[in-house]
Amino acid sequence: MNSVTRMRIITVGVSGLLVLAGFVSASHIVDTAGMLGLSGWYRFAAVGLIDFVAVVGKLSMHTDFLPGFRRSGFRLLMAGGLLSLAANVYAGHNLGEKGFGVLTVGVFMLLEHHITKAGRQSVAPKPVATAPKEAWVVTEAEKAWRKSKGYDKKDAAGKAALTMQYRKRVRAEQAKQLAATGATP
Repeated sequence: MNSVTRMRIITVGVSGLLVLAGFVSASHIVDTAGMLGLSGWYRFAAVGLIDFVAVVGKLSMHTDFLPGFRRSGFRLLMAGGLLSLAANVYAGHNLGEKGFGVLTVGVFMLLEHHITKAGRQSVAPKPVATAPKEAWVVTEAEKAWRKSKGYDKKDAAGKAALTMQYRKRVRAEQAKQLAATGATP
């Protein structure tokens, strides 16, 4: 199994847990709103005003945005997270249920961080294989041509230029021969 497949499995698992935590948190917020005297659609609107504010805040913290907007996103995340925590704890009738409310918000925040920030940096890029450089054997003909051009008296740049000139001429001759036979390079 390669890293891309593993990352897809992790993403599906984390997304499923996020949905579960979101539903639990939403039901706690609806319960809290009902206990505080809200009825009808007000209870369900509270979910959007609390949990979705935290999600918008988290998404606003992406590195594509300017620092001021990211700071504002952090404030939204903290406000929504604290309100969600308060509503999830308040919905509990005993210590276990209140602890479950803390767990729900904590897991939601950790998973949201994992899938957005840590997920971007999870898969290391694989090294790209480069084609080996073409091996060029210096033939006797090239050695003779170099000697006729004063190769040994040139500096490194001059030697490189002469070598490229010779090899370019040889490639052109090879291409002509291939074209004459009807073959393609």
